Amino acid sequence: MPGFIELVRVLFRNYYRGIDLSEVSDLERREFGFQFLDKEGMIRHIGFRGSDELRRYIINNVPSHIYYSAALYGNPTNQDMDAKDWLGADLVFDIDGDHLPTPNCQGVELMTLECLGDAAEEVGKLLDFLIEDFGFSDSSIKIFFSGHRGYHVHIELPDVRGLTDEERREIVDYLLLRGFDIEHLIRGNASLIDARLRGIGGRLASVIHEVDPELLNELSGRKRVGKYLVRKLSSLNAMISERLSVHIDEVVTMDIHRLIRMPNSLHGKTGLKVIRISPSELERGVEFIIDKAVQFRKGSLTIRLARKVPVRRVLGEEINGDEGSIIKVPTYIGLYLVINGWGELVD
Repeated sequence: MPGFIELVRVLFRNYYRGIDLSEVSDLERREFGFQFLDKEGMIRHIGFRGSDELRRYIINNVPSHIYYSAALYGNPTNQDMDAKDWLGADLVFDIDGDHLPTPNCQGVELMTLECLGDAAEEVGKLLDFLIEDFGFSDSSIKIFFSGHRGYHVHIELPDVRGLTDEERREIVDYLLLRGFDIEHLIRGNASLIDARLRGIGGRLASVIHEVDPELLNELSGRKRVGKYLVRKLSSLNAMISERLSVHIDEVVTMDIHRLIRMPNSLHGKTGLKVIRISPSELERGVEFIIDKAVQFRKGSLTIRLARKVPVRRVLGEEINGDEGSIIKVPTYIGLYLVINGWGELVD
């Protein structure tokens, strides 16, 4: 598809001429990686002395995907990881819709607003843990829509950058409730399961109230927690763990050398912008987020569908047509469908 690739290259280059790079902190200390429309694999171990140099590289080479390291290095361009002089790494979380066990996300072939909504709910759960349990402030947490099926959450504080991979694993285990046992919240005769408490105890009380309010009443009405109540509570372990745990990609958080998608870059599989969103914007819903991420609104593309699109709406737009149908769609919809193999550009 040389004609289509050239079209994407022109659109991406025009966008990158005005890219905002202010979200990339400590740019000179980070490693960058790039993928391209007409080349296999990734080019990485690249560094830049400032935002102007990075912008020139992007405009001249027009990558389809841009990544940067969560880690900061003394020598970011050294290809020997041991010789990069690791200085620390941001704490990063990745929540992907296609990894969620929800009906909206399981088996999804094209990104849907419903699946993105489920992923946004997971982000909300993660924020609750980070703020209520770990004590991070709202202002220290950056939330990004990844430009495709999920969200990234970054914390760039000096206190977290020095965490080892094992220390990050402990954070992951806590968020996944790995090894969770409700009996751990019964201390002697006292119960830490109370809606008035912050953290796990309060969240646990809310879940129990939903599934068995009488059990919560029994628990709060007793001075002594007997073995019968403990056994009854323990029977809820699996369900509670599933309800309360956060479905993060644990490898991303534990990897202190991880490359993550660069803020304000374009996602090469969608043409959408990797955007920063506030908690209030997250609550406004997925359609608002997609609307903010869409670029290339001008014009339209005529494409021939390679197969019937399995969802009713693509990026919020109604799409009708069977295999072989020729349809005219907004440019950003056409880019998404052709890049993902659901159609081909008609001259």
